[in-house]
Amino acid sequence: MNIQEYISSGILESYVLGNSTPKEMKEVEKYAATYPEIKAELNEIEKAIQAYTTKHSIAPPTNLKDKIFEKISDKPNSSANEPIIRSLNTNTPLATASSYWSVAATLLLLISTGFAVYFGVKSNKLDGYMDDMAKVNIALADSIKAISSNMAQMQNDLAIMKDPMYKIVDLKGLKIAPDSKAMVCWCPTDKTVYVEVDKLPAPPKGMQYQLWAIVDGKPVSEGMLAMSSGLHKMSDVENAQAFAVTLEKAGGSPTPNMNAMYVMGTI
Repeated sequence: MNIQEYISSGILESYVLGNSTPKEMKEVEKYAATYPEIKAELNEIEKAIQAYTTKHSIAPPTNLKDKIFEKISDKPNSSANEPIIRSLNTNTPLATASSYWSVAATLLLLISTGFAVYFGVKSNKLDGYMDDMAKVNIALADSIKAISSNMAQMQNDLAIMKDPMYKIVDLKGLKIAPDSKAMVCWCPTDKTVYVEVDKLPAPPKGMQYQLWAIVDGKPVSEGMLAMSSGLHKMSDVENAQAFAVTLEKAGGSPTPNMNAMYVMGTI
């Protein structure tokens, strides 16, 4: 038996509304006792329709009871035990008969609207599930993209560090921060420079680390450091004898603050 097809057939809704044949009612009750999914769906249908009818029910006017007793008291005197028998008047205005049809039509409207609300709720739930799945797919796609980018970065960094054309310069911590570390990969042939921050204290607000190359005893700015992992391309330089990192105001400085030098390494 395909449970989902049975649930989608509409027979459960007919059962709840009392429109099923005796045979269908026995079948639904049998399957509900056998399959928890069908029992749960019946409960959901009942809750949905009850919630709708409760929400849209109209309370009778508060003075209706008084009006009824008032009408009763206006009737001609008769024995309390004597039933009141009225003959059927074939000339009753159509408005009276149509009122009964109005009530019936209203009930049918409520039932059909209840169905619409129930299936609308199910549709909204499905839409919610689809939205959640779409968000999960987007998150997974972003994660895969980030992982792919990191792998590409690692492969590129490894290729540079293994390239014999590059010199690896370890920048070690100075007195201001002895545990700090950084690494520079410099190619004397094509003058390219890459730097990786291994360990540096988080810069204060409004401050940035700046890389310097020492060329002929003079500092040359190589640019501002990114605190993220991996090798980062800096400005090209030739004839470098050493590299150092200082803490400067955000945006950099034309000359290094020698009192805020964190790491240094010679070639």
